[in-house]
Order: sequence, then structure tokens, then C-alpha cells
Amino acid sequence: MTQALQDLTSTDDAKVKKALKHAREKGDKRFILPLLTAFAARPEDGLREEMQDLLGSLKISAAEDVFLDALGDTAFQHVAADVLAFLWSCGFTCESRLSLVTEVACAGDYRQAMEGTTLLEQVESVTDEKDVLEAQVLAGQALGDAEKKSIRPFVEAMMSHLSMLNDSLS
Repeated sequence: MTQALQDLTSTDDAKVKKALKHAREKGDKRFILPLLTAFAARPEDGLREEMQDLLGSLKISAAEDVFLDALGDTAFQHVAADVLAFLWSCGFTCESRLSLVTEVACAGDYRQAMEGTTLLEQVESVTDEKDVLEAQVLAGQALGDAEKKSIRPFVEAMMSHLSMLNDSLS
């Protein structure tokens, strides 16, 4: 198990392939962060695509927290759009971390904003009023930022959905 975890970041593609096979067949929550780290460090190639497919199909509930923690970690900033996509494709709703998702979505490019909006729009109800309010403030700041013009439609969609979620709290 430990060797497979280490081999995810190997320079030997055969070792990486074997480690991915092990992760797919016998992986548990211990594989999530090493796999995400390997994905973030790997150049675009077939093995990175395999990692992407595996990360986007995890059915381990612990993956949600690992992905959310990665969104707040600058080491993963360059793959934030991918992490948002992994959260969505794994079926996580992040209803307790809306402000983090909003912040990351508004801080990125078109794809990152789209992935964040898609993730937020699947949230149907919330219980943390403070988190929703913080998310609304972040979206409002992005709406007022002229440099965010290219992602404005996504920010508007986030703002609308966040307003609906806030209204449902009362």
C-alpha cells in the first residue's frame, strides 16, 4: 500500500500505471491526497487523464473534505477548476463551504467560474446562514470588479442562487 502511494509520483510511468491500478482496485481514503498531489504535479498525458478520471469518480465520502481543503491550499491553485469539477462529478454538494467554493470560483478564469457555479447550483438547501452571507459578499465583490468581466455571467448566476438559498433560510 505505502509503495503504491509513493509510486503515484514516480518518474517511471510503469510504476505510476501500476499504482493507479492499485488505487482503482483497492484504494481507500489514504489514496485521495496523494492521487490529487500526483495529478497536480503531472504534465498533460494519458496517465494524468487516468488520474483525472479516477479523481472524478471517487465514491469515498472523505474525498469531499480533501478536495475542499485543496481548494484552500495554494499548492493546488493551478488545478482549482479541476478540483471543483471533481467535487461536482463525485456528487458532493459542499453546502457547508459555499463561501470557499464562491471565493475560488470568483478568483479564477472562465472554466473555474463555470465549475464553481455548476457546483453551487446543485445545492438545494443550507443551514449555515453566515456561510451563505459570506458567499454573497464574495460574489458581490466579484460583480463589482471590472477585471472579472469575463466571468460576470457565472458570478451573476452564483449570486442569484445564493440569494435563493439565503431566502430559504427564513
